[in-house]
Amino acid sequence: MEHSPIDSALILTTARVFDRPGERPPVSPLMVVGGLSLLQRTILTLQRGGITRCVVLGGAETEAMRRQLQDDQRVRMDVRWLPVREFPPQDPRTWEVLSGMLGAAYLVAGTNAVFPASLVTRVREAGGKGEPVVVVRDSVVDERHSSLSEQVLAVEGSPPPIPPPSRGRVREGGEGGVVTVEETAALALDVDLVAIPEGFTSQGASSSWTHPQDGPNPLQTALERGLRQGQVKILPLEADWYHEVRSGTDDEVAAAEWTLLRSLKGGLEGFVDRHFNRACSKWITLGLLRTPITPNGVTILATAVGLLAATAFAVGGYAAGLAGALLFQLSAVLDCCDGEVARLKFMESPLGERLDVLLDNVVHVALYAGMAWAAYHAGWGALAVLLGGLATVGNVAAFVVVQQAIRMKADLAPTRRRRVEAILHRLASRDFSVLILALALIGHVEWFLLLAAVGSNVFWPALAWQLRAPIADRK
Repeated sequence: MEHSPIDSALILTTARVFDRPGERPPVSPLMVVGGLSLLQRTILTLQRGGITRCVVLGGAETEAMRRQLQDDQRVRMDVRWLPVREFPPQDPRTWEVLSGMLGAAYLVAGTNAVFPASLVTRVREAGGKGEPVVVVRDSVVDERHSSLSEQVLAVEGSPPPIPPPSRGRVREGGEGGVVTVEETAALALDVDLVAIPEGFTSQGASSSWTHPQDGPNPLQTALERGLRQGQVKILPLEADWYHEVRSGTDDEVAAAEWTLLRSLKGGLEGFVDRHFNRACSKWITLGLLRTPITPNGVTILATAVGLLAATAFAVGGYAAGLAGALLFQLSAVLDCCDGEVARLKFMESPLGERLDVLLDNVVHVALYAGMAWAAYHAGWGALAVLLGGLATVGNVAAFVVVQQAIRMKADLAPTRRRRVEAILHRLASRDFSVLILALALIGHVEWFLLLAAVGSNVFWPALAWQLRAPIADRK
């Protein structure tokens, strides 16, 4: 029987999928982490992972949650609401009704954690194969595998095969006193993201999915029983991550936000971006997330700082040159922040991307103009005008060719694509900000005009050459 990835989800706001005696209730779904409430972040993450409709099981804060979502243009999925007082997760009948209501396999997620859309995609695909799926932290499973293997070895006197966690239902040991991977995983289930296949909680199942003694959490008990019986798939986190917000303290929220920040990956970046600008930008982004500023607002702020740098260069002199270099370095750091804010607030847009690239080039042209103005008055005369003009023309030409390269890159042959990507990394890199700072420290920031005039007019023709009609690639 063919199955397709899951497209529906149930969101728990007052309970967890896996709960242990003595644990405090989940934090409020309206708690803000990284500029969004936990409810918003959960819904938008599920949406990005491929979920198109969801049911929210809400409690006392339902009306506040509704108001928060009703004007949120980022939420495109179909959202329905059910009152938890009428559909308590502790009642097996709730899961039977939900199974019929959703009509197919679905995900169950809590709102007490942050996690990536890639994890949602993996659970959707694994759950679409018709079996329940639970996510288990790799470190916990590996530790228990090691401990259990040592126990079996001590009893039998020979090394047992240790299966990888992703294989799920493989048994360890021999007959009599068998130890299973499922039993170890059942002790460590704490990732509130599971896939429930069609019929798993249905009244019409061939064997009852719940037993009278399964309270107070029938779904958790059924999944743990399914693990022991080899009927549930184990999905390790692997390269993905999952960070819980259990108590809602400031320290815990800050830790979750740092997890989000560390999960971000850059695009076309050089050494300085990766090891300096990004390291600095995360601290600024953390503060920006707690304000209403938009990613485009951050882009404009970075542009304003860059234009201040250009003005400082135009003033001329050692102090003004050093101030300009420091301002431009700050602009480069802020230029990282806009993308980070956009991704963490789910506010990426083609307009924002185009605005970022356009204003980056505006700043670069302004820098050349400022440097040329200062050099002209410092005695360079016509040479300053020539170099400033060449740098500006090279920058504009590079901008046009880079946009063309981005559109064509996917259609190029592998060898040529690698060359194009190498040139793009050089053209798009902000590493030259450090060179400007170094020249400012020795009092000769205007020397950068010569480097920009030559460098930009070497790189853009080289890139354009790689984008020529691929005659050799057609053979």
